[in-house]
Amino acid sequence: MKSLKYILLFIIISLNFSCEDFLVEDNKSNITAENYFSTSEGYQSLVNASYATLRNNFVDDPWLFCLGVDIYTRGKSVLIGGSYENRDVFSSELNEYGNLDAQNQYVSDFYYRCYQAIQTCNTAISRAKNVNGLNENKIKQLVAEVKFIRAYNYYLLVEQFGDVPLVKDEINGAITHFDRIPEEDIYKFIISELEESEVDVLATPEQFGKVTKGAVNSLLSLIYLTRGYKSYGSSSDFTMAASLADGVINSGKYALLNTFKEVFTPGNEKNNEIIFSIQYDAGSLGTSVRGNGQSVLFGWELWLYESGFDWLNTTYNNHEQQFMPTQFLYSLFDTSIDSRYDATFKSEFYATINDASKGINKGDLIVYFPKWDENFTAQDEIDLKAANPNVNIYKYDTWKQDFNNIGGAGKWPMVWKFFDPNADFHGNNNNRKGTRDIFMFRLSELYLIAAEAYHMSDDDSKAAERINTVRRRAAIPGNQSAIEITSADVDLDFILDERARELTGEYKRWFDLKRTGKLIERTLLHNNLAKMEDKMTTTHILRPIPQSVIDHDSGEFPQNLGYK
Repeated sequence: MKSLKYILLFIIISLNFSCEDFLVEDNKSNITAENYFSTSEGYQSLVNASYATLRNNFVDDPWLFCLGVDIYTRGKSVLIGGSYENRDVFSSELNEYGNLDAQNQYVSDFYYRCYQAIQTCNTAISRAKNVNGLNENKIKQLVAEVKFIRAYNYYLLVEQFGDVPLVKDEINGAITHFDRIPEEDIYKFIISELEESEVDVLATPEQFGKVTKGAVNSLLSLIYLTRGYKSYGSSSDFTMAASLADGVINSGKYALLNTFKEVFTPGNEKNNEIIFSIQYDAGSLGTSVRGNGQSVLFGWELWLYESGFDWLNTTYNNHEQQFMPTQFLYSLFDTSIDSRYDATFKSEFYATINDASKGINKGDLIVYFPKWDENFTAQDEIDLKAANPNVNIYKYDTWKQDFNNIGGAGKWPMVWKFFDPNADFHGNNNNRKGTRDIFMFRLSELYLIAAEAYHMSDDDSKAAERINTVRRRAAIPGNQSAIEITSADVDLDFILDERARELTGEYKRWFDLKRTGKLIERTLLHNNLAKMEDKMTTTHILRPIPQSVIDHDSGEFPQNLGYK
């Protein structure tokens, strides 16, 4: 933790980050940070730097969000420059849990980036009192926006690590010891922070992507929902979570789009369903800032494993196998009535180049995945191959890893709802070019948060109503009645299943399973690699404190139980 003293320097040199056009890089020479941040322009750049830290939570891959859960598992690690760079080791520790320890680099990176973000926010909050050129209400608004970002980072930390240091002030000198504060107190701070934020942020943003009352209340609803499950929580937390979620739903500021597919149409990131998103506008990336890599995940390299595809093609771009859906995820969709299956996954791939040696012409169907619940008969296969002689057909039982004696094809219907047709080619893990935003909160999730809160308040009738609003929108036309559920269908497992269908790939799953107490049970049931290793214990409800944090602390900084 001693290294936190360097964060202020990082802030000063990293102001080229921006959210959409909130900030245009402007190299200020011959001016001190103290003077610059007291100007309206300089202070706005500090607020923008706080927004930019939201990108850092996902700057690499979402290791701590998506591995070691029921609906995603570990695929093949990607070679970069001929090396795995321990990617295979660290990812297996997070997915299978057995060898997870305090040396895991991805855990350490996550921890430090959250505190880096917090210290950026602390600096913006502490310097607000000295700003010239902005009126009092504007300063209060900007501080409130930053408090939302700080609260979100503390939510990430407290759920991943439990008791953590509570750092609320800008650090300008060396601090060699931090106390771990009980997570109950961290939750009290988060709630207080968000309640203060809600007063001064705007209901309607000046620019899309800025924090609003809807965003604050969405996060606050999630916080109350999460605290309700804790030993120090209470039933009133669930009541508050439901009330806050319904408040956002009924605010008139947001609306579900007509179809699920429309929400993820490229170029439609600024739509009425989005409550808050992390911005990746192309104009803000420049040459040094990495873009969104969400479109790379949950796929595999067509050009490497199939004929008829060129490496640098932008028709499909590049995809990596590091993260892959479990077979269980596909099985959650009734494809005869639920439009989200086809809107989420891509099941057909066509040649992007001619390959005379294989008799392949550009445009030929090369890869086909029948739907998991489709009655795809032997005759169907004969007919498809007759019409498409170069097609390779991969059925549901093969949608598994092709290593560790799993016996799968190492190929599966790719998650495609994040595909970015305007992104430059993704070369490898260090070359992410995506410009689509990451949706942090959208309205359909608020319906599901409300449903979960009502269920935990023993009101499954209201829970079913909220879930049915989401499901009716998801229905294939003509199936709105067939897709509806009754209150008798509602339990935690159904709610988690519905969240999987609606939120596939949206960086929420580990937190969902942790919150509901289902992490161990559902991961061991549905994550084949974790099940094979079978070493998950209650220790793994928290991550290990990075060893470097313990080593750099001059006092006692205890490790989480069960970790060495």
